[in-house]
Amino acid sequence: MSSLLIKSASQIITPKPGELRGQAIKQLTEHTYTSIFIQDDIIQAIAPVDELLSRIPGDCQIIDASGKAVLPGFVDSHTHLVFGGHRENEFAQRCAGITYEEIAKQGGGILSTVNATRSMSQEELIERGLLYLQKAVRHGTTSIEIKSGYGLDRDTELKILRVIDKLKEIQPVEITSTFLGAHAIPPNKSKSDYIQEIKDMLPEATVLADFCDVFCELGYFSVQESLDILCEAKKFGLIPRMHTNQFNNIGGIQGAIEIGAVAVEHLETLDDTDIAMLAGTDICTTMLPGVSLFLKIPYAPGRKILDAGCIPVLATDFNTGSCMTLNMPLILNLACTQMGFSMPEAVSAATQNGAYALGKENVGCIAPGWQADLMILDSDNYQNLIYFYGEPQIEKVIKKGNIIFDRNLSWKVPGLE
Repeated sequence: MSSLLIKSASQIITPKPGELRGQAIKQLTEHTYTSIFIQDDIIQAIAPVDELLSRIPGDCQIIDASGKAVLPGFVDSHTHLVFGGHRENEFAQRCAGITYEEIAKQGGGILSTVNATRSMSQEELIERGLLYLQKAVRHGTTSIEIKSGYGLDRDTELKILRVIDKLKEIQPVEITSTFLGAHAIPPNKSKSDYIQEIKDMLPEATVLADFCDVFCELGYFSVQESLDILCEAKKFGLIPRMHTNQFNNIGGIQGAIEIGAVAVEHLETLDDTDIAMLAGTDICTTMLPGVSLFLKIPYAPGRKILDAGCIPVLATDFNTGSCMTLNMPLILNLACTQMGFSMPEAVSAATQNGAYALGKENVGCIAPGWQADLMILDSDNYQNLIYFYGEPQIEKVIKKGNIIFDRNLSWKVPGLE
């Protein structure tokens, strides 16, 4: 029976359990000069160390957290972490004034990533996935969602899902898998033919994935096409979510409500009518400010979403084309500086609400009976994690009661050296 004591933390900060909206998302619980006792992956008690001494076994591992702040591990609920190739040259071209459309005509854009992903073996993609997960942990992420979508054919989409499935087994970050065959239309194939191909993938995809996602956007999949795919996915037990309102408002929010999606994601073009509709549902509104920074597009209307009483979520959207970062503290800084979030709202949206968006019931806050997924900062105030942006401030990361990152030592778990 393994046990861990995080002793005498200057500050323990946590959102409340459950989905958070309205006033609840603004309210963080703070414990000062308090300890956390963990046994068998689970938080057993939060109390002053003197009150815990009688419960601590002799072989308990002890971390002295004096002068440190402790927060829940981040739940990054929207990424495209498995892909081949890189597009740094395209980024350099864009910085030099070449448009995305011009780059695409030269063979760049998403299709360049598709071709690179198709050419890589499953083993190569696993190795790269481990590297990216290592980077995510360094930034405090302990749970993550990974989508397919860079295959655009049966063999590669399923290869990506198998890679995600293998990554679940060989490293400690908790992974949720999403099938995003409907990410784009492959070249030399009609949309109707590809939609049928996506449907034909579903019996195998449902064995490997938890969710099904669709890019509902002009030039990609219409609302009706998105609903057609998601309705079929539901028959196989896949839970629907939807990329929508990134560049255009084509009615994706109404479609997501109709199909019963658990989350709508991007939302840069969300209008007041859509916000009001979402506020009357339990659909998570997942915002991805790193994309707005990277592509120089408008940010999602975060303050309006918060004030309306929606369920706000923050995530990275880590991918090779539009957001090449796994830095969740940076995402929180952007939410606060560019989207009107308060610091407590940003923390809640990146932890407890991220867990809610992925259907995780015991992840995302620090409370007795909850999974021990935590980060320990090198500061005594959690606000520094957002305020002092761009600076490494996470000293230790703990997943299920085990230290998986220690900045002062090295990687602690096989697969994340």
